[in-house]
Amino acid sequence: MQTLERSSLNRKLTSMCLQAAASALLVVYVAFALATVTGERREERQELEALAAVLAQGGLDAVQFNDRRLATQLLAALEARRGLASAVLYDRKGQPFAAWHATGQDAADKVEALGGLDPDTVAAAADAGSRPWLPVLRVYRVLGAPLDADGRALPPVGAVMIESDLVPLWLDIARALGVMAVALAAALLTAFVLVRRLRRSISDPIGKLINAAQKVSASQNYTLRIAHNRNDELGVLIDSFNNMLAQIEGRGAALTHHRDELERQVGVRTEQLEKAKNAAEAASRAKSAFLATMSHEIRTPMNGVLGMTEMLLGTELTETQRNYTRLVKQSGEHLLVIINDILDFSKIEAGKLTVEYINFNLWDLLDDIHTVYTPQAEAKNIPLHFDIANDIPVAICGDPNRLRQIMANLLGNAVKFTDQGRILAKVRIASEDNQAVMLRFEVHDTGIGISRDARSRIFEAFSQADDSTTRKYGGTGLGLAISKQLVELMGGSIGVENALTQGSVFWFTVAFDKRRVDPDAPGDHQHTIDGLRVLLVDESETSRIGLERHLATWRVECDAAESADEALERLDEAARAGRPYDAAILDMELSHTSGLLLAAQIKSEAATRATRLVLLSPERLAADPVQRREAGVAYQLIKPARAADLFACLATPPRGQVAPAPRFMPPRPLHLDANRPRTRRVLLAEDNPVNIEVARAMLESLDLQVDCARNGEDALQAVRTNSYDAVLMDCQMPVMDGFAATAAIRREEREAGRGRVLPIIAITANALQGDREACLAAGMDDYLSKPFSQQEIAAVIGRWMALPLAATVHHDDEPPRLPPASVEVIQRDVINRVALDKIRALSRDRGDALVQKVIAAYVDDTPQQLRTLRSAIDGLDTGNVRRIAHTLKSASANVGAEALAALCKELEHLGRADTTEGADAILTDMEQEFQAVRHSLTAILEKET
Repeated sequence: MQTLERSSLNRKLTSMCLQAAASALLVVYVAFALATVTGERREERQELEALAAVLAQGGLDAVQFNDRRLATQLLAALEARRGLASAVLYDRKGQPFAAWHATGQDAADKVEALGGLDPDTVAAAADAGSRPWLPVLRVYRVLGAPLDADGRALPPVGAVMIESDLVPLWLDIARALGVMAVALAAALLTAFVLVRRLRRSISDPIGKLINAAQKVSASQNYTLRIAHNRNDELGVLIDSFNNMLAQIEGRGAALTHHRDELERQVGVRTEQLEKAKNAAEAASRAKSAFLATMSHEIRTPMNGVLGMTEMLLGTELTETQRNYTRLVKQSGEHLLVIINDILDFSKIEAGKLTVEYINFNLWDLLDDIHTVYTPQAEAKNIPLHFDIANDIPVAICGDPNRLRQIMANLLGNAVKFTDQGRILAKVRIASEDNQAVMLRFEVHDTGIGISRDARSRIFEAFSQADDSTTRKYGGTGLGLAISKQLVELMGGSIGVENALTQGSVFWFTVAFDKRRVDPDAPGDHQHTIDGLRVLLVDESETSRIGLERHLATWRVECDAAESADEALERLDEAARAGRPYDAAILDMELSHTSGLLLAAQIKSEAATRATRLVLLSPERLAADPVQRREAGVAYQLIKPARAADLFACLATPPRGQVAPAPRFMPPRPLHLDANRPRTRRVLLAEDNPVNIEVARAMLESLDLQVDCARNGEDALQAVRTNSYDAVLMDCQMPVMDGFAATAAIRREEREAGRGRVLPIIAITANALQGDREACLAAGMDDYLSKPFSQQEIAAVIGRWMALPLAATVHHDDEPPRLPPASVEVIQRDVINRVALDKIRALSRDRGDALVQKVIAAYVDDTPQQLRTLRSAIDGLDTGNVRRIAHTLKSASANVGAEALAALCKELEHLGRADTTEGADAILTDMEQEFQAVRHSLTAILEKET
């Protein structure tokens, strides 16, 4: 059945027709066979019965008269009858009287062989029948049945029995059936031939349908049609198929039209999206450029504001003037904080803000935070308490700086918005398992509180609970938004609730990884470190005695050195004796060198390389991680160092092999005459005249000899011809920028085999993420962001060389007084004299001369700059247009030519947009404005001289 289902339509039609015909013929054949067999047997029996009746009539006399011969002759007459097997006459007693057999057997023998017949059988012979399925057909007939006088039947005279052989009968039947079978086979063959001819009328149209469907499926050509002239069901099927193809063709055409229209619309939308994407990318780039530019533009004047304010605090001022100046300085520092918040928020928006995972001591971190904010709270007579659960882990893995930033923001807000009451910080375990611990931090205050409506927006950028608080308390509204982003980056959440009585409760949860915690990290330590040998290097006897006392209580074997040379000698002697020091504690402030340089020198020697180094530094001279790693410092502690922190640094066992300082190989310290210390000489590479004078004044106030270079090429030539203790390198300069100059200096050092000898400090107004890394990657050793104060520049330089005592002078000390500057204002609409007064305040002894020098440089240099600008505009050189306009803008602003600086800014924007359209008109206005500025500046010089 399954084979038939898988066969072709032709085979199915043929098989079905032949099966039907064969079934019908088989039924006919069976009926014919049954009818033939039944008829032949019935005819045979009838003939035998008729023959038996004749024999009974003829044999009656023979039996009655006992004439056996007559009986035998009568039976012998049966020889002419074909198919008879035997015949027997029985007497009244049922005994064979005469017999005949077709084989010619003797009658007597036959009779004897037959045996007798029961009289009852003879009496019942009339009722005896044949047995149809025996090899012979036997018939009995009674010989006479007379009636008596009373009409009753008398016993029969005898009986006759005739046997017919059925083999001839069956042979005849077989012959008839064989002929019938042949006829049926011929009929079936005829039917097969007719079926083969008739099936084409059905299979051919269906085959055409199949071929057409396959072609349409393969070629997707719906224009095909099947031609026919049939009027039956197959014709209807073909017409339906053709109609279906026509409908599909119509729908395909409609779909093609819609597809083309859709592709056109998609193309239009794609073009629109591409334009929108390009616009968004351009906006993002513009935003990044704007942030960089604004950071540069804001920090550059802030350098002058804070620097000159700091210098002004070093002059003779009345108490009121000093208070005003301090307020200006504090406002400038607050402005820098706001700028940093905005830059942090821009990093969050750009997805650049990340967290790190390092091991740190949570208790120490919270203790540091408590120490920082307790004075602020006490200044408002508000107690600040920390409630830390005893079950929180000490050593955890996370980002301590981000955690400190969040806590600082919440505690700062609590202090700011609380006027009375108290502030409480709580730390609890929210959840803990084998892999992590979730800590919950809460800051409770009794301040102004937060309304229910404000809770939903308080963590949004530039938002505060009450707009009026901005005017009363200040702030940008970015602190909580940044804290929310940081908490979510650290896998936690943040929220705010109202306190039970007054104030608010800020809380946040942070997850810390327990699997990354260093098993060797200091936690609960023992109180001794037996067997540890430590060298203490500190020039201050008081500080040295205090540290020696702590080390003695921890059973540490301690030796002291009062200078860098003595420390190197002790370390070398101990290494040669086979008992090297396990650790060395170095003070950052050393004569003729610094602790960072001494650390690098120790790590550069193979004999002392294994000694672990702990650097003690004031906050203003603290080295960053990159510098510490390059110098080989294991730990740095800010003075005054806590005993627990120092113990943790010494108790932590070293891991791995100790390598020399990879990038910092300073020369051995020079042995100088203590009575005649050498004057330190530095090179200042800066192209802005005003910045040159500001930085020069700050450096000279540190008792440093300053040489100046206007571009990177001049700086490279100066380093080749002179010996400097440090180089302050501006990154953006004409001819050759600071990066190229630094690379050239480092290349020449490598070729000379000296290693990195000369410390190069980058000074730039860019303060975005990556700027510091770019400077360090270029070969610079340190980084100073504009604007910088005198204290900041002293701290950075102090990390690389020893500064004279003048570097430690504070601005709050009473300095010598200077003659008051003139307060007359000339041409207020052209020159802002405040800018000139700030320049004058940079130098304590030669402020007027500095102003004259700056004005002269500006008046002499600007005409050439304007001519160069004209050439750049004519040559469509937008790069030079932008660069020169930027430089001229900064110089004009520094001398107070604010209108001219604004025109320069417009021209700079055109250069950044890579166009010079409208530049000619702006340059014409600049040239006219410069004439007025030069006239005003010349008048100022004439009046002051």
